[in-house]
Amino acid sequence: MFLIAQGSGCLPAIKNSTIQQAKEIAPGYAILLVEKYGVSHADSPTDQFKECSQDYIANHTVEQRALDVVQVVDELRGDDWWNGKLVLFGGSEGGDLVARLAPRLNPDAAVVFSSGLGESFAKVLKSLVPPHVAKEVDAKLNFARANPKSAEVWGGNSMRWWADVVDRVPVNDLLKSHSPVLLIQGTEDKSSPVSSGRAARDAYTSAGRCELTYWEYPGYDHYMTDTDGVNHRNQVFERIAGWLAITVRDGAPGCTPDTAE
Repeated sequence: MFLIAQGSGCLPAIKNSTIQQAKEIAPGYAILLVEKYGVSHADSPTDQFKECSQDYIANHTVEQRALDVVQVVDELRGDDWWNGKLVLFGGSEGGDLVARLAPRLNPDAAVVFSSGLGESFAKVLKSLVPPHVAKEVDAKLNFARANPKSAEVWGGNSMRWWADVVDRVPVNDLLKSHSPVLLIQGTEDKSSPVSSGRAARDAYTSAGRCELTYWEYPGYDHYMTDTDGVNHRNQVFERIAGWLAITVRDGAPGCTPDTAE
């Protein structure tokens, strides 16, 4: 089974074009999509950060997503059609979800795409937002810490969501698992900075762990688009498919650096 976890926003996973593209990575796998709390297949928001349901705003967090996925997978285990193989794939916010799921579900492999994972939002957020927003970051994050159940919205997410992610370093969740992990990072990513991807890589190295494969693409942004405006996601996804085919068959690779050229 191939679980695909979408990134930020309340657009239904079933209508997400990147997810439809990601389905081609794992031919022969059953595809599992789990919608976020408060999102239905019928939703069609024009702005997936401003036109979300009240249920979504009040309840959506990465941790809630993790609990929901675990419940679904647990209910599917033992079904005759499933051979027990499980691969996790998540981009952006979905990468944080994959990190949380890995120690709970023990997948045969996990792919994290444009998510960084090595640094907390508290550390990197000011570098990712315009200067006028950066001025209010500390106050907003402190408010979220003090009001972890608040549905007040800032930056497209509720304070409940911010409280869940603000101080969490997702690679620490990944390190609780011994599943093979592929981490993919563009150097020009303005949503998940390359420093965070490198920090996740270095965390595995410092721990003497060999399960992580790290691909860094010079000049590519969050969507695998280069500085000339050419998108390379198809090629990157084809390479992911090759990695998965070998890794699911053979298990975690050894401690050999693997940096994309």
